[in-house]
Amino acid sequence: MFGEARPILIDTDIIINHLRGQSKETLFLKRIIVEEEFQGLYSAITEVELYAVEKIDEKQAGEIKNILANLNRIELSRKVAQLAGNLMGSFRKSHGLEMPDAIIAASTLVHGASLVTKNTRHYSFIPGLLLTSPDIFSTYP
Repeated sequence: MFGEARPILIDTDIIINHLRGQSKETLFLKRIIVEEEFQGLYSAITEVELYAVEKIDEKQAGEIKNILANLNRIELSRKVAQLAGNLMGSFRKSHGLEMPDAIIAASTLVHGASLVTKNTRHYSFIPGLLLTSPDIFSTYP
C-alpha cells in the first residue's frame, strides 16, 4: 500500500459479530490489526456498548480489551459532541437517530474516516458519511 493507511471507524456491531465467530468480521479485523492495511479507529461509545453487554465473561472481556488496544480510540471531543448534537437535532425525529449512533457518525465525519458497519439503516441518511460493509474486505484483492 502506498502512503498513509486509510482511516476506518469500526462500528460496535462489527466487533460483536467477530466475538460471535462471524468469519467476515474476523477477516476484516485481521486486515486492520495484523496486516495494518487500514488505520483502525473506534468511538469511545463503542467501548461503552461493548462492556454494557450482560453476562460478559472474563475471556470475552479480555478479547475486547485486546481488540481495542490495537485500534485508535476517538474521544468525545467538543467538535464531535457538537456535530453529534446537530445530527440528532436534524435526524432524531425523522429517522430515529439515537445518541450513540450520532456520536459514532460524528466521530467518523470529524476524523475523515469511512464507517464500517452492517447497520447501514442507522446511518444511511447522514450526508457525507461514507459507509461500507466488512464483507467487501473479507477477501483479498
